[in-house]
Amino acid sequence: MDLALRDRAVLVTGGSSNIGAATAVAFGREGARVALTYRSRKDAAEKVAGDVRAAGGQAYVTAFDLADPDAGQRLVDEVVAHWGGLDVLVNNAVRWADSSPAERPPAFEQDPTDWRVQIDANVTGTLRVLRSAMPALRAGGAGRIVNLSTSLVERGMPGAVPYTAAKAALLGATRSIAWEAGRDGVVANVVMPGWVIDGKELPFEIPQALLAEQTGRLPTGALPSARHVADAIVFLSSPVNKSITGEVIRVTGGTS
Repeated sequence: MDLALRDRAVLVTGGSSNIGAATAVAFGREGARVALTYRSRKDAAEKVAGDVRAAGGQAYVTAFDLADPDAGQRLVDEVVAHWGGLDVLVNNAVRWADSSPAERPPAFEQDPTDWRVQIDANVTGTLRVLRSAMPALRAGGAGRIVNLSTSLVERGMPGAVPYTAAKAALLGATRSIAWEAGRDGVVANVVMPGWVIDGKELPFEIPQALLAEQTGRLPTGALPSARHVADAIVFLSSPVNKSITGEVIRVTGGTS
């Protein structure tokens, strides 16, 4: 199927690893012009850019910190200037805690400052990018937005209250954006991945026993891959998708 993405201008935040990297390359296979961001690993982002070009697309790499209040506008201005516009925004960048959920005390025993780091970056930081990108997305008459959430929003996990609260906020925000911008041709959706660990860079290690437990709950007996999630993102971001908007698309391997 031709997804009509050739030469479309795409911005993927958090594009240096895992789902973001797979998404950038998937757009490259469709011939898109892909801007991808990194926070600290420029070398990894440049490698992904090479993969995008090898797949048939164009690539541009730039730094972006979700926690910087001014970074969203700078990023969008830079990408629009480079590509001459913006057709697709994939909000994949995320701010993690510095330790695994299993190592953290219950949320209400933590200092609220610790919550604020994740919530401000993952909610307000993402909305800042959306706000900055909206004029360009509207101008083209067929803008596409995909915001990344997580299946933990629906299932929960001890130690992950600030993270899941932030990612849950994106569901409501995306549905409202679909209403606010729909008459301008903008389509907005959430993709909700399950456990996807291939190529993921985390500041902590996920216990193998926990991974085995999660895999055992899946009908397929296998975790979804970053490529599986990327394929869903690319379809939702294409002009072929005209009527799926304000929705949550789960790519979990069968869990809910």
